[in-house]
Amino acid sequence: MATVRPGSTLPSPQAPSATVHPSVPPRRRPVDLPWAAPTLLMAVLAAWYLGRPALWADELASVNAAVLSWGGLRELLNETDLVLAPYYAFLHVWTAIAGTSEVAVRLPSAVAAVGTVGVTATIGARLWGNRAGVLAGLVLAVLPVFSRFAQEARGYSLAIFGFALATLLLLRWVERPGPARLAAYAVALGVAVLLLPFGAMILAAHAVLAWPAYARWTWLVSAGAAVLPGVALFTVAASTQRAQISWIPLLGWAGKNGVVERALTVAGPIAVTATLVILGLLGVRRERRVLAMACWGLLPIGLLLAAGMVAPIWVSRYVAFTLPGLALLAAYGLSRLSVRQATAVVALLAVFGAANNVIIRRPDGHTQAGRRIAEIIGPRLRLDDVAVYGDNHPSIPWSPRDIVARYLPAGQTPRDALMVSPQRTGGHLLAVECADVAGCVGAAPRIWVIRADDPSDPRDGLDGGKTPFLLATYTVGEVWRYPLLTVALLDRKVGGRGRETKARVLHISGERG
Repeated sequence: MATVRPGSTLPSPQAPSATVHPSVPPRRRPVDLPWAAPTLLMAVLAAWYLGRPALWADELASVNAAVLSWGGLRELLNETDLVLAPYYAFLHVWTAIAGTSEVAVRLPSAVAAVGTVGVTATIGARLWGNRAGVLAGLVLAVLPVFSRFAQEARGYSLAIFGFALATLLLLRWVERPGPARLAAYAVALGVAVLLLPFGAMILAAHAVLAWPAYARWTWLVSAGAAVLPGVALFTVAASTQRAQISWIPLLGWAGKNGVVERALTVAGPIAVTATLVILGLLGVRRERRVLAMACWGLLPIGLLLAAGMVAPIWVSRYVAFTLPGLALLAAYGLSRLSVRQATAVVALLAVFGAANNVIIRRPDGHTQAGRRIAEIIGPRLRLDDVAVYGDNHPSIPWSPRDIVARYLPAGQTPRDALMVSPQRTGGHLLAVECADVAGCVGAAPRIWVIRADDPSDPRDGLDGGKTPFLLATYTVGEVWRYPLLTVALLDRKVGGRGRETKARVLHISGERG
């Protein structure tokens, strides 16, 4: 029978049965290792086409920041992405060892995701038994959004692992307090908050778990000290680099930016999120461990959605750390069903998410079709071609130049007609461009316009005097439209004049291939 420490509702691990003969070791069933099956499943999913999708804008930002010198990285962080400094520093060291291939830069996220599933299953087993642990791990593993984090060169997967590990270490400390266990918890929590400062909201869940009389003040001091560096870094970044969130819209009650629609896509497809939340809500009980998981999986989402209605702050990935909490809450509800019923619901979740799990592993599955640039420009490039870039996208203005640098061989790249100094040099994120557009472009007979947005006329909406010059001097020949990538080939008007013809559109942006 499980024993409970005075003042705590968290059971200690069960003692071995005295009826088992010491010379005959008990045979372990799969359920005795609740982390085994979910971890294996997540390992398969994390490795499945890990390097196939092209790096999208944020991943390109990670890689190109990581390969800077320490001095160059410091200059960049003084202008932008200060809140990402811990991850960039880690990736700087990692890429020096493993390289910058798609698989190499995503591998830490994949490994962290596998670890998160195992830790989540272990937490579920400690709280409600092995069956709940297995269910929690399986639910988390089949979520498409979790697979996306597992295959992305950003810090979210590492942060989620840190928060899950901190929660497990907290449970261990509550069961048997000691300075080493408390220190391990504080380190895991502190690193996780450095990687994802919004995750400090998990303290509400940890407070519920650590609130028996013998633990409360010790935990409060340790947890407060652990999150302080990450919160301080976020505060400095928010006060000095506000332009980083200028693209985030305010939320309303309805429409594309409505709180309901945004809430229902936290875990991926609406059907997946709705099923997960319903299971979680059905499982909520006035029992401390269940309430703690509700504070982990549901409360931060509600708080950030509410904040997003008064300030531009809601981005679903900022609450990525809630996914294990949601999975655990759902697992508690599932564990109250029969084995057959629980298995059917997990299978239903997997079916709901199957299409998205396939889509995110396509070549353009990370929302940007970067690899297309080689097949578009490569066979059509002429020696006197030049490129003009659209760097005024509201959230990812750096990506067009990064895509060309990443996916076009050096000898097959059109001359960057306007670049005076490259991106991420001299403390500037974006390239410094020539102010005299006409003078720098010269008499180039053809221009490749490369941009991340998708206007009806690829010459429109460009900054720095580009649009008037292109409208007056060049006509649109061909246009290729892909997710977050528009490429247009412009031809110079004869004598500065020419008849506008309808551009030949080679691909429609809504399609995926």
